[in-house]
Order: sequence, then C-alpha cells, then structure tokens
Amino acid sequence: MSVDALLAALADPARRGLFESLTEPASVSDLASRHPITRGAVSQHLKVLVEAGLVDVRPQGRMRIYSRRPESLRALAQYAIAMDKVSEAGPQDAIASELGKWQAEAPNIDYGVLALMMYFTQIGHHVVSSSEAVAERAGLSFADVALLGALRRLGPPYESTSSRLARTFWISLPGMTKRLGRLEAAGLLIRSVDADDRRSALLRLTDKGLSVLRDLVANQQPAEYHALLQLSAAEREQLSSLLPRLLDLIDAQHGQRRPAYRVR
Repeated sequence: MSVDALLAALADPARRGLFESLTEPASVSDLASRHPITRGAVSQHLKVLVEAGLVDVRPQGRMRIYSRRPESLRALAQYAIAMDKVSEAGPQDAIASELGKWQAEAPNIDYGVLALMMYFTQIGHHVVSSSEAVAERAGLSFADVALLGALRRLGPPYESTSSRLARTFWISLPGMTKRLGRLEAAGLLIRSVDADDRRSALLRLTDKGLSVLRDLVANQQPAEYHALLQLSAAEREQLSSLLPRLLDLIDAQHGQRRPAYRVR
C-alpha cells in the first residue's frame, strides 16, 4: 500500500469519518445508520478504502463485514514519524523526506540503507564536481590530477608504467595516450622506454608536476574538505573507522575485485 493511496483515500471528510467509526467490524447498514449519507454512498466510500488497503471485507451470511487493517495505520504512523524527523533536520533534507514513502511502498526493504546510498550518491556528486573545479584552476582536469596523484602516492622517484597504475590504484583512464601527451607537453611528467618491457612507457612525475600537486593539496582543497573539518574530531574518527570497513564489504559484493576507477 502506498502512502499516496492512503492519504488520497482519507482526504474525503465523509470517507475519513467512516474509517474512524470502524472501531469494530460493521456492515454497510450499521455504518449508514451512524452517518448522514446514503447506503449507496457508504458502499462507494468503503470500496475506495478497501482498494487503498485501509479496510478489509469478509462475507458473513448475506452481508459484507468491514474492518480496519491495523498494518495500514502502522504505515501512516511510520510516514508521520519520518516527516517529524524531516522537520527536526530542516527543510533542506530532501532525502529524509522520502524515508516514510520507501517504507510504505516496500516494507521488506531497509529504507534507512537506501537513504544512506542516496546520501553517498549526492556526496559523491559534490566531491567530483568540486574536484573538477579545483583541477580546472590549475589548468588540468580531474582525470589529469588523478593520474599525477597516483604517481605521487608511489613515492620517489614517482614513476610507474600505466599498467602498474591501473593495478595499484584501480585507475582506467580513457584516452590515455592523448592525456599523457598533453601532460608531458605541459612539463608535468616525462615518458621514457621501460627497460624491463620496451613495449611499455615509463611515466615519471617532474619537479613541476610535483609542485603543482603540492599547491593543490596545500592551498586548493575543495568545499567538501572544509565541510568535513566542521565535524568534530570524534565524528571524523568514526567515519574513518566505518568507511574502510564498508568499502571492504562492497568489494566482497563485487567478488573481491574492485572495479577500475574511471574519471573523465
């Protein structure tokens, strides 16, 4: 039963009055005697309530007996609780406003987990957008910075083959040859023949490339960095302990193989 259907069924005052009067099972005649509407109108309203999942009906001799469905009230109560949480959190929390609807639409699903996934998606969008903006200020793309940063994380002498970068940092960059040529032309890395495999190019970060990365890290942190600083040290520590564990569990769901990290 959907929250929309429940609310729509109860929007009519006469129909809502019938529902409220079903404190115990009753027939159409019983209900018509209590309300200033015809038996036909009572029957039509009960039909809507039954279709919405608010009321059950069962035959009893030549009559049909109607009664409330307790689980329908629980769905409405859960929706009201979710809306109360939204009011406490503030109107900007659009994700939380969907929690009650998820619970009513699919009660077998943990809607709290779905909400977390929605939060991760929105946070990820912000992180990528901000990182692109920071990279652009240095005349680079997010993909360029990801590649240079992977070389930096290897430590001195900051060199590797592209295949090793892919294995070590799960990076799979489209248009690799053209990207490497542009970074080399900018003086941020150099390419040479790999002595161990002459078919592969050895990539090495230049002093200029290292300087650009250091400036980005020291002076060009995105908005999300400053947002995280607004959390307490204990809150950041909690995230730092939970997120690696979550990443391990997600890796396991993907068959222990983390997919290549693709940036455009």
